[in-house]
Amino acid sequence: MAVFWPLGIATAVIIGRWLGPAGKGEYTLAILGGTLLFTLLNLGIPSSISYFLSGQHAPETSLVKSVIVLAALLAAAALAVALLLDRTGWCAYLFGVARLSPTVWAVMVGLPFYFVGTFLQFVILAQGHRVLFAALPSAGAIIVFLFTGIFVLLGKLTPLFAVGAVVASQVFTGGALLVYEQLRVHWWGAPLLTRGIWKELASYSVVSHAGNILQFLVQRVDVFMVGVMLDVRAVGLYSVGYGVAELLLLLPQRLGTLYLPRMAAQDGSMGKAEEVRLSSSLVFVGTVIAAVFLSLIAPLGIRLLYGEAFAPSVAPFLLLLPGICAMATCCILAAYLAGVGKVKINTAIAAVGVVSNVLLNLVLIPRFGISGAAIASSLTYCTEAFLFIAAASRVTRARPISMLTSASPSLVVGVLKRAFR
Repeated sequence: MAVFWPLGIATAVIIGRWLGPAGKGEYTLAILGGTLLFTLLNLGIPSSISYFLSGQHAPETSLVKSVIVLAALLAAAALAVALLLDRTGWCAYLFGVARLSPTVWAVMVGLPFYFVGTFLQFVILAQGHRVLFAALPSAGAIIVFLFTGIFVLLGKLTPLFAVGAVVASQVFTGGALLVYEQLRVHWWGAPLLTRGIWKELASYSVVSHAGNILQFLVQRVDVFMVGVMLDVRAVGLYSVGYGVAELLLLLPQRLGTLYLPRMAAQDGSMGKAEEVRLSSSLVFVGTVIAAVFLSLIAPLGIRLLYGEAFAPSVAPFLLLLPGICAMATCCILAAYLAGVGKVKINTAIAAVGVVSNVLLNLVLIPRFGISGAAIASSLTYCTEAFLFIAAASRVTRARPISMLTSASPSLVVGVLKRAFR
């Protein structure tokens, strides 16, 4: 995080200042288009990898070979969907344009490496290689930053070249992991999973996948609706607001990713229940403290770093903060529920979130613009947090409030001291 976070901020600032709101909006929509296709077509494989490898429910070598083959097939399907969207004109309903731009197509070219790299990152996490799991995103952030800086120095930075830097990092990550796993488990000559394991994996993946799609839409449907109901410049302004606010989610989301395999591998429901109460409370308190600090420096920081053209991004940023604090807790509770096999609960809550966000955006965006989108998302995140807390408290047989208050002040101080030693 010490590498990934600062470089990510620096890259976003460079792109925003160089390209302006409209160019930043084009870049954001292109990246979101690739992320949307990945989310729709990954079939829940990442969470299944964590669950099945960590819980030792499938042979390691065969699972690695199978997910690599699946990644290639799903990437091909994603490219076919992109071509269909382009040829039929349906992309107008997602991106607000009649045809996919070269910038979007550049993202699509990188999808095979995006699929392979993401799947294998969850493989190495389940294998216990946490240092490598942490290092790869940092290496990718360095590549994006370096390429972006080079394009700026050459005076060539455009939305297309900015996306090209992201694709270069995906190629690096996917290629490095393919080689690493071949050297480690020799997946090339391994058999695929047996039919019985495929069925077990599919039954888990289907429910998990539905929840992942819905949760992605919860967090990003507002951006697509801003693009369709307003314009690409509004997307650029809104992307800076939510981008700064979601810095607070980087650590909770990372912790949630690590938390799922931990819960799947850990025995004893009582130990899990106590741990999730402490973990969710620590994350909530820590995020609230960070949100207060960020709310004091970010309004001026956005103007200084991005320029006065992005001053309208401050209002949605501030309006998103309450919801972001709630979403941070959701990251831990959703990972806990998935780790104990309760993925259907996650899917049901995400479905409520999507409906809520769409309806609220339809009402609020026409009246309040990008600030309306921020209000809609913040209210939706708080609703999801309430539902996750209620669900987790039922599973653990604990009081709902304990999911937010189990971390004592002395424990919070102790964790912060250890973190900054």
